[in-house]
Amino acid sequence: MATIRDIERHLTPELRAQRREMLDTRGLPTLGFYEPLMAYPALPARVREAEVLIAAVEQRSAFEWQTHAKTAAAAGVEPALFDAIAAGRPLDGFGAALDDVRAAVRSVVRAEAVAQDVFDRLTSAFGLAGAVEVVTLAAMYRMFASLSAAFESRMPEGTPPPPWTRP
Repeated sequence: MATIRDIERHLTPELRAQRREMLDTRGLPTLGFYEPLMAYPALPARVREAEVLIAAVEQRSAFEWQTHAKTAAAAGVEPALFDAIAAGRPLDGFGAALDDVRAAVRSVVRAEAVAQDVFDRLTSAFGLAGAVEVVTLAAMYRMFASLSAAFESRMPEGTPPPPWTRP
């Protein structure tokens, strides 16, 4: 299970004060998952959008794929990366530790803990804030895909189908 050792040293003075206030208000020794979320997200847009596409493929969420395809392209996700994500091929040739991003997404989607070695590699690649954002986005898009399926979210007629449904 991934943990952040000595969260205090990663927080700004303002966030340290906010953390202390929250701990005092709640009267608990920990803030649980809120503590790592206090490390402000700082993930590059290309990586963030590639992660959303990875999450869409892992969960077969057509709505998430279709609603992020244009945003991902604008953020620099090139056609070859789209194809590799859609096909589940290795992403190591696209830089930015995307295979580790996929490993984190798979772990979260399957309701498992993110392995410490994966989290450590993400931290090395993106810094602590970026690694926290990878895990947070994976959890958020797990929830979004579930909501999309629960309410049968559909795109307008004529929207290209997601790659896993194409002949």
